[in-house]
Amino acid sequence: MDSQITIEGRMIDLIDEKWREDKLPMEDVAVPQMELPELEPDNGPTIETLHEQEQKWSDLSLHTFNPLPMSGGDK
Repeated sequence: MDSQITIEGRMIDLIDEKWREDKLPMEDVAVPQMELPELEPDNGPTIETLHEQEQKWSDLSLHTFNPLPMSGGDK
């Protein structure tokens, strides 16, 4: 059955202390720019990524208030 696990006795201990203590050097970890927190100290410390900050405005659906582009002059 799918809801029951079958153990065949061939379990290997894949995690040991050496593996657990092993770490990647920071330069080997590639993080997309949109996933990094904002680096501008003027805005105060933030833990939100650029992608999360962009999503805030679309979460509020502000584009539904004025869906038409603004015209060039006052009429």
